Amino acid sequence: MRSVVIYTLLMMYGLSAWSQADRLDSLLDDVFGNDKEMMQLLNPRSAYCYLYSTITGDSKTYYAGRELGDNMYNINGNLYFFHSKGFFIGASGSWYSQLDPGYNTTVVSAGINTPLNQKKTLNFRASYSRYFYNNADPEIENVFNNNLGTGLSLRNNWIGGRLSFNFLFGKDFGMNFTPNIFSHITIVRFGNYNKVELAPEVSVFIGSETVEYENSSSIGNPPQEPSTTTEDAYGLLNTQFYFPVCIYLGDFDLELGYSINIPTTQDEIYTYPVSSYFSFSLGYILPLN
Repeated sequence: MRSVVIYTLLMMYGLSAWSQADRLDSLLDDVFGNDKEMMQLLNPRSAYCYLYSTITGDSKTYYAGRELGDNMYNINGNLYFFHSKGFFIGASGSWYSQLDPGYNTTVVSAGINTPLNQKKTLNFRASYSRYFYNNADPEIENVFNNNLGTGLSLRNNWIGGRLSFNFLFGKDFGMNFTPNIFSHITIVRFGNYNKVELAPEVSVFIGSETVEYENSSSIGNPPQEPSTTTEDAYGLLNTQFYFPVCIYLGDFDLELGYSINIPTTQDEIYTYPVSSYFSFSLGYILPLN
């Protein structure tokens, strides 16, 4: 029963859809962010391509600051092919510690990231993602199977901002909007391309949630019992502060992070506490020419 409840929450909120799209935005900022060390490492010609793979993990699993399961951790694997002209295609998968089976979602994505100015500091992204769920219970309905995402990112040498919009659809429709501000502060450099940096990020998640309202009536004899109705309310759901330490060693990068969630709700019945969790990411870039 516990797994069924968690599965239902995952499907209702489209957790995998949102979290994977958010990771893709961060990944695109890293590989298309006009990073000088990255460009030197790839030794670019007129056109080049490469593979980038990452494995990431979170000590707890959240949707918009709401914890799903008690200390349910998750692991995500990603493999993407990038072309210097901005095209990309790839896949990712998610595993959750309290689900049976634990491997829950496969996401296949394709899109383009293109600069809008000559300095390549302003970029536009558009992508399509398809979600394939691995459910233990055939009665659980997957309401979101597709995502159309767009975004803008603006950055200079050490600070930047990103706006991301996701339109989820399938048997139901949903959308969310995520603006954030991020920074890259170099702490130490060693060798030609190796460095340690801080990359703090502040983001807000704007989307819809189901809100319960209590209706009471004194009409009738005896008076009717109070009843509840629900409706979808759109607004700010979460503010997140992310504090990662990033280590770049040749073709590898390692990221250790700590996140703080400050959830917000328009539902007067429920309140959500401030929460935090740890995360890690290990990536490898492979030039193909």
